[in-house]
Amino acid sequence: MALARRMVGSSNEFSYLLASAEEDRWYHVLDDFQDANIFQTIAFCRAKTPSARIEQLIVRRGPDVIAAALVRIVPIPLIRTSIAYILWGPLFHRREVARDALALAYALKALRHEYVVKRRIGLRIAPLLTREDGMEWSSLFCEQGYRFVPPRVHKRTIVVELHPPVEQLRRGLDQKWRNCLNRAERNDLVIREGDDEALFELFLEVYREMLTRKRLGEPGDIRSFKAAQTALPNRFKLRAFVALEEGQPAAGAICSAIGERGVYVFGATGTRGMSNKASYLLQWRIVQWLKEQQCTVYDLHGSNADANPGVYSFKMGLCGRNGREVEMLGHFEAFDGVSMKIVMKVADGANNSYKTLKGFYERFQGFQG
Repeated sequence: MALARRMVGSSNEFSYLLASAEEDRWYHVLDDFQDANIFQTIAFCRAKTPSARIEQLIVRRGPDVIAAALVRIVPIPLIRTSIAYILWGPLFHRREVARDALALAYALKALRHEYVVKRRIGLRIAPLLTREDGMEWSSLFCEQGYRFVPPRVHKRTIVVELHPPVEQLRRGLDQKWRNCLNRAERNDLVIREGDDEALFELFLEVYREMLTRKRLGEPGDIRSFKAAQTALPNRFKLRAFVALEEGQPAAGAICSAIGERGVYVFGATGTRGMSNKASYLLQWRIVQWLKEQQCTVYDLHGSNADANPGVYSFKMGLCGRNGREVEMLGHFEAFDGVSMKIVMKVADGANNSYKTLKGFYERFQGFQG
């Protein structure tokens, strides 16, 4: 399916194309955006929700692509309707230019027209924006007919600015964190890194060791990322890092570098890594690698001082004076009519219940060994 639509602004002509997701074409679109990310890849969307239909929206101003979004259309069983989801999109920050609010506005307008007005299904968007960016972005969503969805839990993350030279970034680490890094560098650790399946499996070895130690089950998300890895083009593949002591894995991490934003996806510290501080050495290598990839931000992908104080302290130490903790802007949704509002609310509740039950199951599986 490919449907062309035209929209005309006061001084410039806009158009958009909506079509079924096409691997080659979409990945070339991602190359042009600084805010491109792993969650806006076809491989991740297919692995995350195998039952979903994946579509791509491309917005142009004249001949230039100025915004784009990958959409997961998830069927709702029994009631013959669907909900369209966009995670960390739409993309609207083209390379080497400032973010274009007008481009985002037209993308939001096109998405609402296609999914809410024409198809009469629900639409939910979680943009890659933080409250630090300013509430004018939230106002822009509202102006285009979306409503803000108050979160059950405010999602926060820690971002490290990668603009300074490596030497300056090291000085900006928290003192205790830097001391642990110094210790790790004296421990004769060897770091292996790459995107091949064997290295991913080596990471999973130390990851599963950590889960066993903590008596946790393996989360489904890591299986989604593993499935996505095989389908991603080489330039967008996840990068695995594993620290070895005497040939045995002590710690590991997986991150993504697409666009300007590096994202910490998974991390694990094995029993050996508890004493040799391998995770500190790994994260410092990731910082260096992200700078080599011209990333300007390292997103540590979540922070929760109450639920996981140890991980929070580790991430804040890595951040040090080089970044800050921020709160994500949140979700926005659009729908036509009370019935679809109820469907979206019920689907949201069911999803939250599923996550809760899945957490209990994973912990139960962990106790079973």
